[in-house]
Amino acid sequence: MVERSAARASPPTSPEHILRVPLTRRGATLGAMGTSDINVDKMSGGVLEVTGEGQVKARPDRASVRLAVITEAKSAKQAVDDNAKLANAVIDAIVALGVPKSALSTQGLSVGPIYNYDENLRTSVIVGYQATDAIAADVEITRAGEVYDAGVGAGANQSSGISFHLADERPLRKVALEAAVAAAQADAATVAAASGVKLHGAEEITVESGGGPIIRTAESLAKNATPVLPGQLTVSARVRIKYAIG
Repeated sequence: MVERSAARASPPTSPEHILRVPLTRRGATLGAMGTSDINVDKMSGGVLEVTGEGQVKARPDRASVRLAVITEAKSAKQAVDDNAKLANAVIDAIVALGVPKSALSTQGLSVGPIYNYDENLRTSVIVGYQATDAIAADVEITRAGEVYDAGVGAGANQSSGISFHLADERPLRKVALEAAVAAAQADAATVAAASGVKLHGAEEITVESGGGPIIRTAESLAKNATPVLPGQLTVSARVRIKYAIG
């Protein structure tokens, strides 16, 4: 389900529009209540620049479960060997749930010394080695809790959390872009009419990317497993349009 919100007086299901409109008018600045500053330049060859932003909110449909195995030993080899055994156990436990190996990926692999300060020597000395293997599983959100629990149960002893995303955000990105352009065009027309100038077409259009996770609502998606609260994602688009005016 996709929910859209509006910054202006439009129905709750319409995309949100956020506008900034910078212009110039014979060196004078015109101020008004609201979030936009307006300056108009009526000189020949003037330019009106507007910025529009569109946002579309939707529930994510995928989760990335990030787990890690950390082991310590007297030698680097032993730390790595112990780590490999536990990491393989974690992978096997997740695959046993029906998650394909292609959905798993290594996020980090490292080994390094562990130091301890020696009061007698007055310096740090190596007392062992630590190995780390970080794994991510890309799964349906409804399975995130059980994947997390299975990984921890098999030996994972660190997690950097669970992130949420969309399998395909392109349809929502298209809606957000359309909303951003419509907002920019509408405000350009309004500002031009109010300032006594005419629009002569767009001279330059710049599209910027945007978007990110914003938690709005939450619910537990798996019984008898670690609760996972996906919330909502916001897919946003931002455009800058320069119009020739006269």
